[in-house]
Amino acid sequence: MLATVVLFAVINYMLKAAGPVLVIPDSIPSPARAVVDALPPALLAGMLVSSVVGYRGSAVDPSVLAGLAVVAAVWALRGGQFVTVLAGLAATVLWRLVF
Repeated sequence: MLATVVLFAVINYMLKAAGPVLVIPDSIPSPARAVVDALPPALLAGMLVSSVVGYRGSAVDPSVLAGLAVVAAVWALRGGQFVTVLAGLAATVLWRLVF
């Protein structure tokens, strides 16, 4: 897993560095800039989904899904990063204690 994270980080930085190196930053079209800005969250989401769901859905843990749902809700309500992580952690722990 660590090798995958490092590989994705290297690919992400290479892609982000390629734009300014190859093209003058002011001439990058807005749609291309939007794609480059969307790459890190997309890579992170892909790694998160593969970690949570596992191979063919074999590793689905309801407590993790509950924690992720709380994280999404708190983040959508504009909670800070620290508050969001704590809320997700608390939801996961409570789910495991209750169920």
